[in-house]
Amino acid sequence: MPLEERTTMDIREEMARLALDERYSVTEVAQLFAVTRPTVRLWRDRYRELGRAGLTDRSHATAHCPHQTASIIEQWIVSDRLQWGFGSKKILERLREQHPDVEFPKRSTIDAILSRRGLVQRIKRRRQTLVSPFVHRYTATEPGELTTIDYKGEFLLGSGRYCYPLTMVDYVSRYLIACEALKSTSFGHAWPVINSIFHRYGLPRAMQSDNGPPFGATNGKFSRMSVALMALDIQPVFGRPGKPQDNGAHERMHRELKAETAIAPAQTLLVQQAMFEAFKNKYNVERPHEGIGMQRPSRLYNGSPRPYPKRRSLPQYASQWEKRKVLPGGDIKWKHAQIFVSHALAGQTIALEATDVDLWTVHFYRFQLGKLDERMKRFI
Repeated sequence: MPLEERTTMDIREEMARLALDERYSVTEVAQLFAVTRPTVRLWRDRYRELGRAGLTDRSHATAHCPHQTASIIEQWIVSDRLQWGFGSKKILERLREQHPDVEFPKRSTIDAILSRRGLVQRIKRRRQTLVSPFVHRYTATEPGELTTIDYKGEFLLGSGRYCYPLTMVDYVSRYLIACEALKSTSFGHAWPVINSIFHRYGLPRAMQSDNGPPFGATNGKFSRMSVALMALDIQPVFGRPGKPQDNGAHERMHRELKAETAIAPAQTLLVQQAMFEAFKNKYNVERPHEGIGMQRPSRLYNGSPRPYPKRRSLPQYASQWEKRKVLPGGDIKWKHAQIFVSHALAGQTIALEATDVDLWTVHFYRFQLGKLDERMKRFI
């Protein structure tokens, strides 16, 4: 039979037979059939072991795909859930006991399977819907709902020291809640003033600021200020970078404040503060405001209906979420690794909810902070 009329199987069989013949070397057979020596050895060994049946092509597909859970394992997971109602942690433990020789997927994969099958119970939360702390707009309709906050730059006092006026305004009523002469823009100087205002007037639903210190973060997603606000259930709102018009009413108040108190500043912080108090009284009590129908802010503003809590509440997380305390360096321990989240969250307890394969949603109180990519070992 001419060579070109032979099937592939015929050629492989002849190649294998010659390679098994001690009169021919592997190199000679490879040269005869114009193939590599490993190819000759492959068909020789398969023919020796299985005969002609070993010369058929085999699938090159990987024997194990880490991204797809075997259907039988998924059936076990679903069956265990339906029978006992356990969460992924208990299901995984039970299945490992029952099938010690089987390699089971991670808990996050099991959670994703249960969610896909509609077997995850939606827990009714006592608090508001989870939201992101990174928003650029908050629509307020009632006095006490939204507080805007900013620094009116800095200026030199007569003594040669700088003054940094920290101002807080109720967005709806235009009431100037605070105007404090501070020594710096640090969190340590600003937060006692803010906390005192919250004690006196109650907690707003949200507080809007620009992205500068101490409100925004200079080296990450979170600042100490935004973390402190979220712990009090206050939504941090950040204006768009380079867009002062996002806080237009506050900026207009600053122009008047500068004209009346900063062009001819006092000698000391104490006297400058007295000038600020006089401006506050004029702005809130005496001056009609066009933005509120020529009314006076003091007649509209009566604080927030949300009192400052007598005891700081701890975060309440769903039982199936993984809880982690943020280490002093801003990391959390996760699956034999340390993953950086934020320096600002050091000492706080966060929770991680499995939302996809190798992907976890990170929660802090009622706020969604971002995602943890388990495969990349990164917080995003």
